Amino acid sequence: MSVVLVGITALRVFAPDVCKASRLLLRAGVRVGVSELLQNTARTPAPAPQAPHDQEA
Repeated sequence: MSVVLVGITALRVFAPDVCKASRLLLRAGVRVGVSELLQNTARTPAPAPQAPHDQEA
């Protein structure tokens, strides 16, 4: 019975901190992902369309 009470108490004490930390990490990951996408698209020009090549067999 006391193990259950200890577990419930620990959950009540640490759950808000765990939720805040997970949100913070998620936001940081989104920021890093967006910045990576913006850097890659800004540096890499779109490839020019090429005419199809006729190959003889």
